[in-house]
Amino acid sequence: MEDKTISLNAEKILKQVFTPDVKGYDADEVDQFLDLIAKDYLAFEEYYNDSRKYIIDLETQLRKSRNEAAELEVERAKYAKRLEGIKDSDSVNSSNIDLLQRISRLEKELFRVGIDPRKI
Repeated sequence: MEDKTISLNAEKILKQVFTPDVKGYDADEVDQFLDLIAKDYLAFEEYYNDSRKYIIDLETQLRKSRNEAAELEVERAKYAKRLEGIKDSDSVNSSNIDLLQRISRLEKELFRVGIDPRKI
């Protein structure tokens, strides 16, 4: 498995000192090139940090959405249980309206006596 840690940063690149050698490279050219690399690394570090923050934000939003979805599923199941006795129909008919009115009156009465019908 590949090691994905970042070993260098702009500061390490800028502070890198090379041992001079008789057949070595021109120190000014090396410094200029390292300056360019350090500049790119600064941009990379900023992009990396912004990306990590963005990923964390997205993961947080995803967790919240999953929690909300789970809560909605529980709520849906409660309503499905409460409404399973009502017959399915594409058209509105008087028996459905009567049942809904009766349910509404019963719920109001339960609220009046201090009972929350949603918790029954």
